[in-house]
Amino acid sequence: MRLQKFLAFALLAAPLSFVLAFPTSSCGQDQSAESKEVDEEPVEVDAGIHSLPDRILQLVKEGKPAEAAKILETAMESDVVAEPLKAFHQTIATGFVRARKYDKAMEQFGAAVEFELARTDSPSAAVQLSSLIQQVNIYGLHAVEPEMVSDWSDQAIEKVRALEAEYPIEIQTALSSLIRTRASMLAREDEDSAKEMLAKQVAALEAIVDTDERSEDVYVALISLLTTQARMFEDADGQDRVAVTVEQALEAYPDSQAVLSLYASNEYSVISGLARVDPDEASERMEAAIAKLTPYEEMKRVELTLRRIKSLESRIESTRKQLEMIGQPAPPLDIDGWANADGISVEDLEGKVVLYDFWAIWCGPCIATFPHLREFREEFGEQGFEVVGITRYYGYTWDEESGKAVNGSDDPTPEEEREAIAKFLQSKDMKHPTIVTPKETELQSNYGVTGIPHAVLVDREGNVQMIKVGSGQANADALHAKIKELLGEAS
Repeated sequence: MRLQKFLAFALLAAPLSFVLAFPTSSCGQDQSAESKEVDEEPVEVDAGIHSLPDRILQLVKEGKPAEAAKILETAMESDVVAEPLKAFHQTIATGFVRARKYDKAMEQFGAAVEFELARTDSPSAAVQLSSLIQQVNIYGLHAVEPEMVSDWSDQAIEKVRALEAEYPIEIQTALSSLIRTRASMLAREDEDSAKEMLAKQVAALEAIVDTDERSEDVYVALISLLTTQARMFEDADGQDRVAVTVEQALEAYPDSQAVLSLYASNEYSVISGLARVDPDEASERMEAAIAKLTPYEEMKRVELTLRRIKSLESRIESTRKQLEMIGQPAPPLDIDGWANADGISVEDLEGKVVLYDFWAIWCGPCIATFPHLREFREEFGEQGFEVVGITRYYGYTWDEESGKAVNGSDDPTPEEEREAIAKFLQSKDMKHPTIVTPKETELQSNYGVTGIPHAVLVDREGNVQMIKVGSGQANADALHAKIKELLGEAS
């Protein structure tokens, strides 16, 4: 019996790496009958203990987390099952997330947290615990069970802090990660407390880097926290602190790929944001980032982010074009046909405030703007306002049986695709007309479109007054206020 237990432990120790490497996804899929809970038949552990990890992984991969959970539950009742098998709670939890069974996911994550808390007795184990808590937050489960996830996070922080006396420097990576994750949860309901939590850990790390005890990992943790502060609270001064700390870290560790990667990632994020509002500052910052990172482009992680930074040039130029368009006549429309329109023409738009919505049938963020477009039209339609969609041909047809637009092997005629677009809009209760441009057109380019949804607001005289890119409440509020202003000025 003792030999059997020893062999079970040896065979189960290896799959831990598989658990950590198992792919996860934030996208849910429609579930088949195979993914429903399996309660009818008991699951027998009869294929040898060593085969359980493979069976669990395969079931999760096949979208059957309930079956995997049943196998694990049954296995736990056996006294020959080694402790590392408990690590598969985390794998099964990700399967339930993909199946959108969040209550079951929470049960499995809870068991995983309990397992990791019990075995967290070193910096490396603390890193695994912090990774687990971060995963729960990434999946958005804090919104499902906020008190439970917050409690897990607080327990993890307390557990890791208890190791700080023994590992004052080594533990900072895991501790900082946990605090960063917890602060992001807390900021949704108590921004001041989140700021205070981050500030205390930043101060602790800054105190360490001012001593001979500093390390590359501490610098990395500090830069990560400063970056989180700057982004979470839109702190312009915070970006300056990030830059200063990066310089200090590179002085101490000039070839640190981790520091350079953090710097590159942060610069990409900042430049990406500036590209939509201040192209000149974005260009200046891009040039500085390229100059700093180019000497290290042989580092794979740096090279990949450097390429992403360079790719922002087209967005910057697009924003320049958009800003130049404000107050100028809107470019002429290029129309191959209309969809969801009954006898409308360009002439019917003259003298109206018009919101041109560049979108696509496959674009999720575009569809997310539909409620706002509907509300605009309902509120302002009788005051001389109209929404006009603008899209391209993408090869879609309408499937009457499923009531969905499909992109299959058929090559629909323009008339068939315009009909599909109209039925798609009608299925979403959208009544505004939509222009479909010719396959060869410069209309999108003329309006500075590099991403969709792309909204262009034109006044009664046909001049562009506002351009907003992307979905979200902030853009919707800005467009609503501008529509109201333009209609009010003309009344």
